[in-house]
Amino acid sequence: MRVALSRCWWTFAFLVCSPATFAADPVATITLREGPATLVRGVTRYSLAEGVRLQAGDIVEVGDKGLAQMEFPDGAALALGAGTRMLAVSMARGKAAGGNYYVMQGALKVAGVKPDARFRFVTPAFTLQPAEGIAVALVAGGEGSVFVESGETRVEGPPAKGAAMAPVRLKGGEFFTLNAGQKGVVAPRPSPAFIGALPKVFLDPLPSRMARYNERQVQPRQLELVTYAEVEAWLKAPPDIRRPLVKRFQQRASDPAFRSALIANLRFHPEWDPVLYPEKYEKPEADAARSDSPPATPARR
Repeated sequence: MRVALSRCWWTFAFLVCSPATFAADPVATITLREGPATLVRGVTRYSLAEGVRLQAGDIVEVGDKGLAQMEFPDGAALALGAGTRMLAVSMARGKAAGGNYYVMQGALKVAGVKPDARFRFVTPAFTLQPAEGIAVALVAGGEGSVFVESGETRVEGPPAKGAAMAPVRLKGGEFFTLNAGQKGVVAPRPSPAFIGALPKVFLDPLPSRMARYNERQVQPRQLELVTYAEVEAWLKAPPDIRRPLVKRFQQRASDPAFRSALIANLRFHPEWDPVLYPEKYEKPEADAARSDSPPATPARR
């Protein structure tokens, strides 16, 4: 194995998507899938398959023994290791690769990043912005690590002990670790624990398989409408992630089981209260009538 492997995180303003974003043209293709992996598009779960074109709004979830890789028109590639859960918030159009992604957990490797690409990966631990080259990241809970195999990557993290973390620019060969509540640490090489936790395929260059699917588009196989349990982690994500999902999954609130689970967990996502209890937010008819009536004319003396 080569030693090289291939605005602030706490404000997720760029993650707020309009419904139109979810209908954006597909700009990336799944070119490799090993083991179980699913795609949540709209309110439906699909089986992820090679040849499927991804869209903004797609949620990709790789099984505990799975692997998925997507490739972009400019040659960039993004691999997701076992257990990775990622939301494609927005995806760049045109020849340049990029987009905004929220990675809840897991391992990712992004390779072939060119200077004009615009990738941004927000995680519970840090925000990763590869500027060029190859970078690998592991995220679990509020902790994470990044190794830059080549090129340059920018990392931003949350405040540590009351002090905001200044952005860190990592160059090829550098390793960054951030533990919950602590300051990030930069080292000249990745730790043995980090290397041991990576998917074995991440230790080699990512294969280029896009030629197989340039002229062939595959439709994902529909499985079922999502249950509450299947999207629970997303509905309990940070506010700027979960709030835009209310409109997306609102129709599922008519399902008794989904509705019951929403109510039981309402404290974790209070923005669902108007959907579940719309009558609480309706103006009383008497008040509405008074507000619509013209002001009384004073009596003449």
